[in-house]
Amino acid sequence: MAILETEARGAVLLARFNHANAHNPMSLELENAIRSICQETDDNPAIRALVLTGGNDRSFCAGGDFKEVAQFSGRAAVEAYIERVIDFYSTILKVTKPTVAAVGGYAIGLGFQLALCCDWRVGSPGTKLLMWELKHGIACIVGSYMLESLVGRAATSDVIYGCEAVPISWAAGHKLIHEVADTSNLVEVAIARAQTLSEFPEITFRRTKESVNQRFIDGLHDIALEAKEAHVAGVASRASEKHLKRVLKH
Repeated sequence: MAILETEARGAVLLARFNHANAHNPMSLELENAIRSICQETDDNPAIRALVLTGGNDRSFCAGGDFKEVAQFSGRAAVEAYIERVIDFYSTILKVTKPTVAAVGGYAIGLGFQLALCCDWRVGSPGTKLLMWELKHGIACIVGSYMLESLVGRAATSDVIYGCEAVPISWAAGHKLIHEVADTSNLVEVAIARAQTLSEFPEITFRRTKESVNQRFIDGLHDIALEAKEAHVAGVASRASEKHLKRVLKH
């Protein structure tokens, strides 16, 4: 069973996350598959836009795969993981063609941030966006930077300190979600939006997107050291370890 299922819808490439867990935790295997599909999107002239999704009846992505994260020990492993995550986000942000996230079910932590890397986000009434890291002893430096860049400091505080699912109406009002579709039609609406974006003149779209996203990417790299130190401190305090053990029991 492929970890990432792809399907051509005209000039739009649909990439559906297919982790064995229906909530699509971000394993290294899935991450690498997404990296590859981003490269294919840019390299293939027949592809004019990319849709990333977990599907209509599965979660978009419930965050990092705790079974992998639980293996980290020591500064070097934590720092390497932060570098990997920032590079992963940068890979999506650097796709020169339109990217649309069809966000159903849960989008938690890394999954939420993955959606924020896309140009356009479609959600449904059942979409649950969360950054709940702080209450589980995990630093939220990268996520808070991304949110503050998009919605400002006050709204960011609601999300990272509230640690609860963002109401879909609030998400839409703050443009964390650009469109709300029926759950059964989520992917189709995302494909339609991707098709619309794919028909924009290519050169002006690409150059504008590159300019906008490069500033975002530069900011991610600017906070990399701060994020590493915060996560190293969190691991040393063992607060996140207790959380991971609790999660892995379920």
